[in-house]
Amino acid sequence: MSIYINLYMNQNILNKIVENRAKFVPHIFTNRQIEIVEKYVNNLKLTKTEQSYLYSIIKRKIDALSLLKEEFYINGRMTFPDRIEKAKEILIKINKKSFISGSFLYSKNYNDIDLYIISNKRKEYHKENIHYIFITEEDLRKPIFYSASKYCISNFFINLENPIIKRPSMNDVILAYEMAINEILDDDDQKMIRDIVFEYYKNVKREILDSLSLNEKFNEIKNMKKIKKIEVINSLVKELLLNIYSKKYLYNELGPFIKRIMKGIKDYPKANENLIVYESLLSEVKDECRRAKI
Repeated sequence: MSIYINLYMNQNILNKIVENRAKFVPHIFTNRQIEIVEKYVNNLKLTKTEQSYLYSIIKRKIDALSLLKEEFYINGRMTFPDRIEKAKEILIKINKKSFISGSFLYSKNYNDIDLYIISNKRKEYHKENIHYIFITEEDLRKPIFYSASKYCISNFFINLENPIIKRPSMNDVILAYEMAINEILDDDDQKMIRDIVFEYYKNVKREILDSLSLNEKFNEIKNMKKIKKIEVINSLVKELLLNIYSKKYLYNELGPFIKRIMKGIKDYPKANENLIVYESLLSEVKDECRRAKI
């Protein structure tokens, strides 16, 4: 592959140089150098000599000018200076409104680099070790992306105001709870704990945790002994249910859930450890709702 194809330069700066050539010649560029830049900008074929000249001399000047335009914003406390520099390099090459978040910035070990790019349409894909996530400007107000942007390195200012917080359905909360308990009992990856912690802080504390804080709270619970983990998850879910739904609604809606669970315990007496945990927590919530009605 030729040098020309591999070459990356800031397209905006190149265009400005061509448009304002009189201001750059002869102080920074010669007329010949501007002509080569113009051919490059217009995707015209360069000779091997022009390609070499573009790479060896012109690109160095473009890179220097690019430094004057680079602005980066850091949200959160960063612990790996080398990751910050790597993130900046990626953001420079993207040359679009974008930010990098996730475990790459705070974890010694990480799977990939989460790169969020502001676009008109949503899409995502993986290429090499980068997870490309295209989102709209409005998406930044959604909790999952708002959380990511609270701990990130970006090439534009992100307005961290007015996130969209919607109450989850009771069915979704209970399903997440059941999955979390199953993962704990099975010593699985326990990722649903993270979802419950996120929902708890969002709906009870009215705070959207940034990705690092969420990971720290998740690991704190994950590293507990099994019985303690269940106690903590039960406490979070109980408070979550009692804070975002009315006592009357919960009392009426939990009845059918508990009946189905009791039937499962009766039908499968030798494999009901998880059902017993569900029944205990949901009955406790229902009893508290009954007392509130009296």
